[in-house]
Amino acid sequence: MDLSSEDGATKPIRILICNKYTLFREGLKALLQQGVPVEVAAEAGTAKEAIQKMARIKPDVVLLDATISDISGSKAVKKLRSVDPNVKILILSMDDDEPLVRSCLDAGAVGYIRKNDSAISLKRMINQTCGREARAA
Repeated sequence: MDLSSEDGATKPIRILICNKYTLFREGLKALLQQGVPVEVAAEAGTAKEAIQKMARIKPDVVLLDATISDISGSKAVKKLRSVDPNVKILILSMDDDEPLVRSCLDAGAVGYIRKNDSAISLKRMINQTCGREARAA
């Protein structure tokens, strides 16, 4: 995944946030726009909505709630990756529900972060997922 522009500048990481709670999505968006080159390209309240937006917005990363209400997390991962096999999907999980997280990882997610982890951990995970130097800012 090449996130450098022709002039050598770093392009923002394009993110799609998929979570059923508007306030949570808005909080993530505000948090992510501080300190790292990130563009929250779209938000979705359901997996179906996220899948519909995938082809149009071409995100680099999808932050997917593991317990999205309309389909299972693993099915959502498979469908998102069928639209764009190169998209990096990070699972957001309320806790360490190992079977749930494992099913999402087996379906093609590249990692997961617990919702009670720090903002620094989330930003670091996004940077590492996109092959960028891990920065805490």
